[in-house]
Amino acid sequence: MKKLLGIMVLVLLLTGNAFAKVGKGELKLSKQTMTNFLMYLYGASNPKYSDGANKKNNPMLMTISKDGKTSHYYYCPYLQCETGNYVFKSIKKCEQRSNGSPCFLFARERKIKWKNSINTKSTNIKKKLLKEPYEIARIVQELGFYDKDISELPGIDYNTAKIKEGSTITGKKDNYDYPNLIASLSRSHKDSWKDYVEGGSEKYKAWVMVKRKDKDFSWGFEADDTSWDDVIKKAFNRCNKYIKQKPKSYPDKAICILYYKGTTPTTDNEKIKTARIYYGERKANTFFDKYPYVLNKKINLEKEKQIEQSSEIVSQIKELKKLLDEGILTKEEFEKAKKKLLN
Repeated sequence: MKKLLGIMVLVLLLTGNAFAKVGKGELKLSKQTMTNFLMYLYGASNPKYSDGANKKNNPMLMTISKDGKTSHYYYCPYLQCETGNYVFKSIKKCEQRSNGSPCFLFARERKIKWKNSINTKSTNIKKKLLKEPYEIARIVQELGFYDKDISELPGIDYNTAKIKEGSTITGKKDNYDYPNLIASLSRSHKDSWKDYVEGGSEKYKAWVMVKRKDKDFSWGFEADDTSWDDVIKKAFNRCNKYIKQKPKSYPDKAICILYYKGTTPTTDNEKIKTARIYYGERKANTFFDKYPYVLNKKINLEKEKQIEQSSEIVSQIKELKKLLDEGILTKEEFEKAKKKLLN
């Protein structure tokens, strides 16, 4: 009898603990988390797992951080899956990247479980609504979980469960005036570009990227009122973190490149010059020699360096001539300094 009572108490404790992991309180999803929730409902494919790759799957459970900025989910590639302790696994994975914000269960299958002042009971998202993602987003917004404009969320292809590049959830095309390079990249790049351009009135803005082995780009940007040198250095630092975190994802000796100062594309010379400042001349030259595709046209770096040095010498001689004309230097001093420069 005592043993049975102990088992019952243990079951109750475990059950209580499981329910304690369901989120409670007011929660506001970030745009990225909202997008992730939509993808979760579709059982978006993950190429890492062969059973679920390149097809839609059944959503199993999703956890979200209390600040609404981080999420993690599992889907089921089979007709039926045992959830077991996957809630706790998902919470752990969510909290590994949530910067200290605790994570809780947000949804199980297609039911939103998180309790707030509006969603006092579980809300079921009907499967037939997958053909109308805008309607799903509207429901989530009416439940008080999303405050931003749902019409700006990315479109989703019902057949593939993939993001529709260049279109929003309303089906309308994104007519934002992107530079050609940014327009060719993913929705995440475009969203970041909008934040970069419209996010503030800072005087200096720098956009830096590095090309990965999968041909996509990692990026970092900075905006401030300090100086060009300051924001460029900070943008390089942000971008360079990705290379340091996952070096195998990038080509050998990969470096980040300054692609935009403000919204103006940088010239080849600006790309080379800033890379040399940040990485040193030797490392930068090695990269550009090995991966010339980064530049608009192939440049002979040695010849370019000689031209640059010649231009600098001419500029210095002009300064000396000015000092001669102003009587600050004697003729003899001018000739001596000029000879030293030419040698």
